[in-house]
Amino acid sequence: MWTQEEIDALLAPLRHADSDDQRVEVKEAAGGLPASLPKTVSAFSNGNGGTIVLGISERHDFSPADGFDAKTIASAMAQMCRDKLMPPIRPTIEVATYCGSPVVIAAIDELDPLDKPCYVRNRGRYSGSFIRVWDGDRKLSQYEIDRLLENRGQPTYDKEVIDEATVDDLMPDVLHAMLRLCREQRPRIFSGLSDDAALRALGVTGPGADGCIRPTLAGLLVAGNYPQQFFPRLNITFTRYQGYSKVFAGGVKYIDNRTLDGPIPEIIEEALLAVRRNMRIGGVLDGPLRKDSYEYPEEAVREAVVNAVMHRDYSPLARGGQIQVNMYTDRLEVLSPGGLYGAVTADTIGSPGTTSTRNQTLAKLLELTPFRGGTIAENRGTGFELIASSLRENGNGEPQISSTLTAFRVTFRSSDTSTLPDSRRDPRYAGWQHHNGTDYSASRGLDHGGMPRPAHPIVVPFPRSEIVSEDITGQEMYDRFIKGTPWLEEAYARYMGLTPGQPHGGAIVPTVRDEGAAETTNVVRGSIPLTFSDSTSSDDDDRSPLEQALLNLIGEHGAMATPQLVEATGAPRSTVTYQLRKLLATGVIERTQPARSPKQSYRLKTA
Repeated sequence: MWTQEEIDALLAPLRHADSDDQRVEVKEAAGGLPASLPKTVSAFSNGNGGTIVLGISERHDFSPADGFDAKTIASAMAQMCRDKLMPPIRPTIEVATYCGSPVVIAAIDELDPLDKPCYVRNRGRYSGSFIRVWDGDRKLSQYEIDRLLENRGQPTYDKEVIDEATVDDLMPDVLHAMLRLCREQRPRIFSGLSDDAALRALGVTGPGADGCIRPTLAGLLVAGNYPQQFFPRLNITFTRYQGYSKVFAGGVKYIDNRTLDGPIPEIIEEALLAVRRNMRIGGVLDGPLRKDSYEYPEEAVREAVVNAVMHRDYSPLARGGQIQVNMYTDRLEVLSPGGLYGAVTADTIGSPGTTSTRNQTLAKLLELTPFRGGTIAENRGTGFELIASSLRENGNGEPQISSTLTAFRVTFRSSDTSTLPDSRRDPRYAGWQHHNGTDYSASRGLDHGGMPRPAHPIVVPFPRSEIVSEDITGQEMYDRFIKGTPWLEEAYARYMGLTPGQPHGGAIVPTVRDEGAAETTNVVRGSIPLTFSDSTSSDDDDRSPLEQALLNLIGEHGAMATPQLVEATGAPRSTVTYQLRKLLATGVIERTQPARSPKQSYRLKTA
């Protein structure tokens, strides 16, 4: 039974605002049950629930209404919820006393996701479904209703066969890597299947409307050379805003803005690089040593972006919306189309045993898609727990979650980079970082702290006439061989955590390769491993540095696959693929396998 004090506490915020609010609706109901009440019950049921108080006059400072018949109204309320709503609603209805007068209080619980949407019967599902917005009831859109209905079954939009695409739009090397891992993990099932049969079983391909085998949406997203050719907005945008919102009084809307296209592995990599370039770096002391501390932990950022790609809404009505990674002065936000799916809510996300996958085929493929020496996803339901623990350790506090029917948002608060724990130092971020022209870190070389050398060198072609001295300064080496070549600047930044063109202050120790000469390598702690290969042939004059580097690598190893070339050069995968196609077209190299083979590699073409 409601007490006077509890009702006072319920009405106090309404008196202060002189209005109803998101969770409480007040009606006089002196002349009978209000006609608008079914909409309010629908709105509360489709949202987070709410409370309806009848017999209170908002016009008279939320005091008891004159002429209110509590018994009749309570009975009418119960009948209305039973007869006028679908599915029928069974609220908890009580008659209480407030300031000496009877009132009716009905508690409306949120419906189970499988029962939504609740709608007014005589208006139909698409005209009679409502949601609570502040103090009013707003009609749900068709898209929002479709998302609610989606929870009643398993969406299959990611399995849709894309009739405009062909298997030639898929990258053979990625398919080969996925199939190899799949056969290693599940030999009983996949060892006896052909490549084509295995790809169909995995959901990478399927029969199109014309009977031909074509990529699925999931297959195109993970292994397509350019999925945005068919779906321009299934990508990621990154924006670094100047202030605390998208509207900045100083006139500068943003200081970095990028549209990231390509298959999922590439756009995730580019998103992480964009965040890395724009985050602030501070320093902490661990005894005599200075260590770096970072505004946002990369493992949390990666997990948030992967989750957005994996769980976003891929239904036709949502394909016009992209994933957004927005960085402000005080926070980082990752937004994706479509709210949480299934039984997962903003309150239960991250709880043990609470998981639900909207895009099952895509999620399965991401377990097999190569990324940074592993795969993109594990799908063990531990992603949000990893995000939360990483942020707490890094000094960012708890992640903030917002989920509506149309969008999901996770927000990371900026950490105080001057007080981050020492364990947050990551040698991949060595270098100088700037924010709005301010250096947030002390000048530091690249030869401190035992920074490990990257596993693979960046291959840089140079003419025989150039002399590479062991005591050449890092800046001289950068200016002579890297600066001005976009793919080399990008590779350098990826290894060192720098913005292309920034000074680094460290020593670059080269590995020199030349025909007829032994390879010489100087290993210095903190050095940047660059392999310089001779490229003096007159036939090479019109080739780009990357083309020549690819030829040098292929010639040295006899044959190399695309992933090996990407790893060895450090260039973006799409750039390597483009250069390989140019070399194929000019007849300099040839394939070792049929064009569509996932085992494809390349060798120098012999006369």
